[in-house]
Amino acid sequence: MIKYRILERQTPEVSFARNVSAGGILFYAHENIPVGSIVELTINFPGAAQPIKVQAKVLRVRELKKIGGFEAAVQFINLDNDMLLLINGRITNTLDRKRKGKAEKKG
Repeated sequence: MIKYRILERQTPEVSFARNVSAGGILFYAHENIPVGSIVELTINFPGAAQPIKVQAKVLRVRELKKIGGFEAAVQFINLDNDMLLLINGRITNTLDRKRKGKAEKKG
């Protein structure tokens, strides 16, 4: 789960990520966010005690006609090396948990 907020607004929207990497994230948006907008994201990784807050620039938006809403691809901005390492670590931990869960189901 994530929260996103366009910087000109006060209220964040709750949503979900479809894909995440150290460089950015693809998430579901209820609205058509203008390309070039800066958004603040609060990303909740499974098993992590605290969410991560980052800023990102909207690179592209695609309308999801079948289900409604939009898919927004954003690039993280203003990340220092420590935050980059933290995001990479959270992604790795999440993937390891999924792999372990699949292995336990098979065995």
